Amino acid sequence: MIETRIARRYLWASRKQAHTAFLSLISMLGLAVGVATLLISLALLSGLQGQIKERLIASSPQLLIEPAGSNAISDAGAIAAAGQRLGMKTVHQIVSGIAWGANADGRGRPMRVRSYEPGAEPERIGRTWRPFDPNEPQIFLTRDFAGAIGVTLGDLVTVVAPRTTLTPFGPVPVWRKYRVVRLVAPSGEDRGADAYLDLAEAARFFNTNGNPTTIEMYGDPAAADQVQRGLGNAFSNVLVKTWKEINRPLFLALRLEKIVMFVTISLIIFVAALNLISSLSMLIMEKRPQVGVLKTMGATEANIRSLFLQVGLLIGLSGTLLGNIFGLGFSWAANRFHIVPLPSEIYFITYLPFRVEPDDVIGVNLVAICLAIIATWYPARIAARLDPITAIREE
Repeated sequence: MIETRIARRYLWASRKQAHTAFLSLISMLGLAVGVATLLISLALLSGLQGQIKERLIASSPQLLIEPAGSNAISDAGAIAAAGQRLGMKTVHQIVSGIAWGANADGRGRPMRVRSYEPGAEPERIGRTWRPFDPNEPQIFLTRDFAGAIGVTLGDLVTVVAPRTTLTPFGPVPVWRKYRVVRLVAPSGEDRGADAYLDLAEAARFFNTNGNPTTIEMYGDPAAADQVQRGLGNAFSNVLVKTWKEINRPLFLALRLEKIVMFVTISLIIFVAALNLISSLSMLIMEKRPQVGVLKTMGATEANIRSLFLQVGLLIGLSGTLLGNIFGLGFSWAANRFHIVPLPSEIYFITYLPFRVEPDDVIGVNLVAICLAIIATWYPARIAARLDPITAIREE
């Protein structure tokens, strides 16, 4: 089209119009910097969020099964067998609850109690209490909780259950004393506990009749939804949650963080688009006589408007392309060659990861091009309404 050829000629101005070409170059570089910055920032955020999600998937169960309408799961064995038939590799039956823990002086606080299966005890910190009576009730405490109530290895802890029993003197709390035989590291998970009891002992303490209060299943995360539907259809007395539903608040927070960063850094592209308005306005002022000649030769307002819209679009596309080349290239190189290392003794990763997601690239390019077109519309509209006689007289 004739408008496209004239637009390319106007864009690459001659030496006589070097200042106009310089303004166009500045606008182009401004868009390139904005696009590259946004792509690199989103790639970095996606990389960090990907690391967080991978660790959540690895540490949290793919399926969490809880009772509906009761305090324990009565048919836990059938549910565990069904989960394994549907593809879950590992199944843990757990008894957990809230209790009150206190030392010999009565100093105490609420604590979360969780059971452990024989052979799957939480890893200890330091040594295990020796000697101890194997028939004596034993408990593991996290280091932080033990320090909070002032106990250490070998001390007795009184644990009060969240229930009462009826006696001739009325209802009294159910409690039991345990010997602290191991200190363990605190868990960073939301389901982490302050104290650990043997599975059978925990079932007796919380009076679950030997039934677990939750079932955790581990397997392929991609198959979690399918297994959830299968268990939900087969068992109506339980609630089945996938790893996505368990961590939904965190995933929503991560998504919101990404949206806020996208909107904030897009302001750089917006500023570059404002600069495009000024450079295109200068170009129109210089090309007023030529616009008048084009209109006297039969060019319509739509032709002139299309001409200058294409000039702005060419600047926007060129800047967006440069930004993509630099932003995507830097993100790939930084992730491939670990350009930004991190001290492993402080952070859980050894370098800053970058992950380029197609949706982010498409969104950034759409924003850049749309802003370039919007910024070009008003100057192009003014140029289309120029009076040809007045424009030619200015020559």
